[in-house]
Amino acid sequence: MSMDFVEVERAKSLAYFKQVEEIYLASFPVSQIRPTKMITRMLEFDSNYHLFVVKQHDFLVGFSLLYAFNELNIAFLDFMAIDKRYRGRSVGSDLFKYTLNASRQLVKNSIGVIFEIQRESPRKQDKEEFRRRRIMFYRRHGAKALENMHYLLPDLHGGKPEDMYLMIVPNREITSLEKRFAFRIIRKIYLTIYHFCYDSYHSDLTIAHLPPRIRLI
Repeated sequence: MSMDFVEVERAKSLAYFKQVEEIYLASFPVSQIRPTKMITRMLEFDSNYHLFVVKQHDFLVGFSLLYAFNELNIAFLDFMAIDKRYRGRSVGSDLFKYTLNASRQLVKNSIGVIFEIQRESPRKQDKEEFRRRRIMFYRRHGAKALENMHYLLPDLHGGKPEDMYLMIVPNREITSLEKRFAFRIIRKIYLTIYHFCYDSYHSDLTIAHLPPRIRLI
């Protein structure tokens, strides 16, 4: 099964995203989906926001969106999804590896790629296995969670923020992150990706209780 992995030129990114929009909307819960216009405007006007796609012939199979925070030496994996007809064929694994490699070219002296992911949900048995498998997928590729971090996903639909894991695939042999640095990362994600103010309320719930260095586990 021959697949092509490419970074989409900014001039073509809007047209490409319209083609993968169906995959995007079908792959994430409503609470995690941002208005398409927010994403397309970033692709159009922010040169740090990058769209990668995987194609089989002319059919778009999956995509990933990555933000390069060069001032922090870190990249943020915003979304990654594969068409459900192509899942379980290592396409997601290959796209993730491609995205990781691309991030090292886009971010100077990159520490790694950080991302949000849903926690396990024992009270929702129908979703528990899916969430567990997603977490294990990223762990197999070297991802580690920030210990005791209760990352609150901004809900742009007026709902309650969801408590998520914040995970990182480090490019270096690191076992922890400074708390102050983690605070800067979260604040940047909130402001840049969600256009949301990371205030003292969120800080108290998310990071204030943590030690000066946060272990990666």
